[in-house]
Amino acid sequence: MKLRNVEPRFLKAYNILMDKFGLFPFTYDMAEKVLKDNYENVNEVLSKLADAGLLEKTAKKEDKRKKIYKIKPLTTEKIEKVSKDKLIGLLKQGADLIRTQVDYKVLLLFLFFKAISDKYLLKVEELKKEFEDLDEEDIYVLANEEILELYDVEGKKLYVWHEVANNPEDFINALNKIVEMNKEKLSGLDELIKRTGLPTLFENENRHIVQHLINLFSRADFSEASYDILGDAYEWTLNYFAPTKAKEGEVYTPIEVSKLIAHLVEPKDDEVILDPACGSGSMLIEQYRFAGSNPNIVLVGQERNDVTAVLAKLNFILHGINLKDAKVFIGDSLLNPKFESFIKEVKGTGKADKVVANPPWNQDGYDENTLKVNEKYKDIYMYGFPNKNSADWAWVQLINYYTEKKAGIVLDSGALFRGGKEKTIRKRFVDDDLIEAVVLLPEKLFYNCPAPGIILILNKNKPEERKGKILFINASNEYIKHPEVKKLNKLSDENIEKIAKAYKEFKDVDGFCKVVDIEEIRKNDYNLNVSLYISPIEEDEDVDLGEVYEELNKLHNEYLEKFEVVKGYLEEINGLIK
Repeated sequence: MKLRNVEPRFLKAYNILMDKFGLFPFTYDMAEKVLKDNYENVNEVLSKLADAGLLEKTAKKEDKRKKIYKIKPLTTEKIEKVSKDKLIGLLKQGADLIRTQVDYKVLLLFLFFKAISDKYLLKVEELKKEFEDLDEEDIYVLANEEILELYDVEGKKLYVWHEVANNPEDFINALNKIVEMNKEKLSGLDELIKRTGLPTLFENENRHIVQHLINLFSRADFSEASYDILGDAYEWTLNYFAPTKAKEGEVYTPIEVSKLIAHLVEPKDDEVILDPACGSGSMLIEQYRFAGSNPNIVLVGQERNDVTAVLAKLNFILHGINLKDAKVFIGDSLLNPKFESFIKEVKGTGKADKVVANPPWNQDGYDENTLKVNEKYKDIYMYGFPNKNSADWAWVQLINYYTEKKAGIVLDSGALFRGGKEKTIRKRFVDDDLIEAVVLLPEKLFYNCPAPGIILILNKNKPEERKGKILFINASNEYIKHPEVKKLNKLSDENIEKIAKAYKEFKDVDGFCKVVDIEEIRKNDYNLNVSLYISPIEEDEDVDLGEVYEELNKLHNEYLEKFEVVKGYLEEINGLIK
């Protein structure tokens, strides 16, 4: 079935026909009665659906000129063993189904609910074999402790996908009950359910889309799928919808940029990693992955948008990260960093070992008057307040304050050279030798901004040989064309490795990176613009003079031909005037 090529209006017609006829046959006249209020050309609708494999048509026995139509269900084949490719294929079908009509977060909710349900039931079977003497309820209680609470001990009821998938009311009640039973871990999920409009989707014209989605996910058994596969699928969905959501103001950090940050910051076992602008959690997850298999690492995030914060929690769960070791707080980190007390509980100080972030670029409204709302503003913003047009250096100061070792921050390149209050703050960072490296990224990496970003590496424990110096890396040419989004570029694994290698070696490489003494930066008035210190080497292009002459000759002949044509027109016009 070629759903991707079917316009939403034709999918809507499919749902109308499914609602009216189900899987029973119908004639053209019957279809016309149902569709005529919404579609002028019913024949076109039926043809499009047939071409997409959504409609079966056969000739009438008594009159072969007339057709009998029958709706074909969207999904039939079961997926017993879910591989990454199969799961992404399933999600692509889901994405095609909901195009412009249903919030993409419904896909994430369904993936979460189905995957957790299947994992839970697998755990139940494993526990039954391990504890043969325990009754079923005790087994459910044990499973509650290991996965999430899906069994209601008081109501003696199990809330898993296959128990509720066929009843819309039960489906919504189950999701809400799961939130209620897992208040701390899933706080905010009830709000996400409301914001997607899921409860009303079962009742309006999109109800068939939701039912198709349920049928789609019901095909797959996620019990044996690794958390890497589930996590990758979740990230794929976020990434797939990122170009569209970027136009609406949502920010998504490309996974490759998060990987590069991990290679530069190098998170390790027994460390606390903080992201004070964590979004859907992707940056933190890449730090977790870099640290090894099941690392003993604590992830802490804060996100201003409550719904996005919930997406981060689901992201952690589907990556197999225990929510005891991964906390997401909701709020404005610049004004009210809520994570400090939790970090203090974990490691004795309120500061993380390492901090990573891609905060909103050039965020306005955070000048001196605003930032003084923060009770610790004197300590956090000790280098000064930015102007109200850009909070970039407010973020850098916040991150620096909560960093014990190292930090990696993605910023707009303008933060490196803008004057005024930002220059004053930047000067203090340079003079205090807190900046270890500046990486200029390629343009068109980010969905919501074509401009090149930069990565600023702060290091409070610089090795002796790096003190008083900053490494500038010009990675503006380190990219490949994005395989799925035409206008975008992407960092390849080779690009990431090359940049990380340059950072580790910390030495000059012609046209790529340069170690610069702080004294030189002072002479340049604290301008950290990477291209001021290092520019890519432009390779001389071999020129074939014969080919150039042929091309010039060809263009000259074309010019003469067109000139004669225009000349003829002018002569005709001149003759008419006379």
